[in-house]
Amino acid sequence: MPPTLITLVRHAEGHHNVNEKYHLRDPYLTDLGVQQCLTLPSRFPPSPPISLLVTSPLKRTIQTTILGFPSPIASGISVLALPELQETSDLQCDTGSDPGILAADPMLKTTSAGGKVYIDFSGLDEGWTSKTGRWATDAETLKERARWVRRWLKGRVEEHVVCVLHGGFLHYITEDWTGSNDLPGTRWTNTEFRQYTWAEEGDGLVETKESRENRCDIPLGETEMMEFIQSHLKN
Repeated sequence: MPPTLITLVRHAEGHHNVNEKYHLRDPYLTDLGVQQCLTLPSRFPPSPPISLLVTSPLKRTIQTTILGFPSPIASGISVLALPELQETSDLQCDTGSDPGILAADPMLKTTSAGGKVYIDFSGLDEGWTSKTGRWATDAETLKERARWVRRWLKGRVEEHVVCVLHGGFLHYITEDWTGSNDLPGTRWTNTEFRQYTWAEEGDGLVETKESRENRCDIPLGETEMMEFIQSHLKN
């Protein structure tokens, strides 16, 4: 059976989110971003327990995962890096790093509780940072990548899968572009999470009633709007 619950989490504040530093290659979290991660354990529902942690392989999402979910990691829950969760634009801030660099990075080796963490980078092929082919940033390719992710998730056997990813790609996965003039009006704040079940037919995600009631729809911020324009409106 597919997972009964999918929780999607946006990463904490990265250095590129401050003063439009989009030129930074694969930036880390800011000090504020780290603090945002430390609030996740107290905000995150304890039930159902997490069965699998899946993260975009960018540094800020990996940090959010290992700093925000120390207890599940300490209990032995696997952490899987999935390149299909990477962000939508070809800006330097949204371009990842080689697997060897990530695996050797001391910033990505311990949880906020000081525990060691093993991240499975085996799914990262040599071209995952190329932003070409299946990693391209045009709207149709992004939609197909989002469909692939939903089908991949539906094929998992874990009961509760948590995915940590990015504000732009979250709209493609959820197919939620609520807002006026066909522009998205549901910006995900840093470390915001929303929970989903499956549509009765197909591979669509349906946000739970409780999750919907707990979120706040607000306009896109500057970073998210730039990413949206680059990857959607120009195509």
